[in-house]
Amino acid sequence: MYDLAILGGNVALSDSVEVADVLIKDGAIAQVLPSSGGDGAPARAGVHLARAKREVDARGMLVMPGVIDPHVHFGLRSRGTVTADDFVSGTRCAAAGGVTTVIDYADHVPKMTLLQCAEARLSEIRPLAAVDYSVHQNCIRIDADIGDQLAELRRGGIASAKVFTTYKDAGYMLEGGDLQALLREAKCHGVLVTVHAEDDALIEQARSRLEAFGRVSPTYHGESRPAEAEERAVGQVIAASKAANAPVYIVHVSTSGAVRAIAEARREGQEVLAETCPHYLLLDEGRYAGADARLFIMSPPLRTKADQDALWAGAAGGDIDTFSTDHCAFTPDQKALGRFCFDTLPGIPGVQTLLPLIYTYAVATGTITVGQMVKMMCENPARLFGMSHRKGRIAPGLDADIVILDTTAQHTLNGSELLSEAGYTPYEGMKAACRVREVFLRGNLVAAHGRFCGADGAGEFVRASQHLPR
Repeated sequence: MYDLAILGGNVALSDSVEVADVLIKDGAIAQVLPSSGGDGAPARAGVHLARAKREVDARGMLVMPGVIDPHVHFGLRSRGTVTADDFVSGTRCAAAGGVTTVIDYADHVPKMTLLQCAEARLSEIRPLAAVDYSVHQNCIRIDADIGDQLAELRRGGIASAKVFTTYKDAGYMLEGGDLQALLREAKCHGVLVTVHAEDDALIEQARSRLEAFGRVSPTYHGESRPAEAEERAVGQVIAASKAANAPVYIVHVSTSGAVRAIAEARREGQEVLAETCPHYLLLDEGRYAGADARLFIMSPPLRTKADQDALWAGAAGGDIDTFSTDHCAFTPDQKALGRFCFDTLPGIPGVQTLLPLIYTYAVATGTITVGQMVKMMCENPARLFGMSHRKGRIAPGLDADIVILDTTAQHTLNGSELLSEAGYTPYEGMKAACRVREVFLRGNLVAAHGRFCGADGAGEFVRASQHLPR
């Protein structure tokens, strides 16, 4: 007997959308069968359907794999405080928004190996997370045994490392020569290096100029981290990747120049991968002119309309691989602790609104197809971070992470209705052309109609497969 049958929905498969029944047993997808009721109507008398403990009528709904957000920060300790969303509220937000797997970050702690750092972070997450999870392991130094540490990390089920080309004063920055060495070693051990790419020297120069003229309020955040800083760093990262003959993944791409450099490298045969975020696609630098500029401070900053156009073109053309949120939520009161653009806590909430925004402003507008959305939000992150054996597609044998999306229900985004402890959304008042109706994690209902109905601590660590199809 099947545990669950999701019937008659428009099921997003690898390369098509078909009216089908999804049959689930023991937390996994057992079968995907053409809907047997005719005209998309579920056949309740069918032999395979009569033996399901629970049936869900999904007629007229888009049925898609659970979304993977490959870039979140929950319970992040930063600048003397902690993000508003920990792994309880953060993963509840994720579930309500159709995100069934998140990838957070593990700090690189002194006198600990990479795997020890990752395991320490995973032990924090384990009793709290309501959705499935993994971590990227931060790497801020190259120890003499870095190759052995990367091999151990990979055996421990972690398939990616994170480095910064900025934040030198905070001790996060990895120098260029070290980046090339890390890329080379990481390739040998099947670890994908992800990079926050902004040029530290250019940022410091910009800060000095702004301070000299007293231009230090939150209004000047965009000028404090100029587009040129990202574009120069992306060029340097691409050069290091080429020299190491290794893949690299650039996080939260925000500028047209970066997209252009990535596209050119890809045309030359390099494996340069990239993500962008809804805030770079939908919000622009004009937000810094308002009284609530602090609420829109994140790094890199919001950019121009021209940058947005380039990012959309990159997504549509295949030069952007994934959408993430970089969810790093602070309350308005936490944001107000900073007086200047330099000391305002950087980060915004976003994990609950990721799917509605991308569907509304990318799919419903015809910019990308449903298939491209599923590829970028489900298949690609699963493939790149070693989860394809469990996640990313609606196919027999994979985890039954299923989202039922009502693409006829329009509503207005309102921060007071969302689950983030930040208490606001940067997308306040924007229209959404869909609603996340129900969300299943390994066959269990975890959210319905924007309400969380799962269990804290029910999430599982998704160990990366030992064989990564790049």
